[in-house]
Amino acid sequence: MMQKTKPATTTTQLSPLDLRRKIAVREAAELNGVSEATFRRHYRHLIRKVSARRDVVELGDALNLPAKVI
Repeated sequence: MMQKTKPATTTTQLSPLDLRRKIAVREAAELNGVSEATFRRHYRHLIRKVSARRDVVELGDALNLPAKVI
């Protein structure tokens, strides 16, 4: 069984301020190798609504998710 690996960026390479940066849900899904719909379904507890039309995820939360097994 193959495991999907995370990008080279780790939380130790980023400052605490960078980890708190807000990114779009689409970008968080791309970082984790899943579709936006899958990310919304499985990680809705990480998504914050900042306006009526904008949902965001903290970069640190997106990077700290466990790797998915294919």
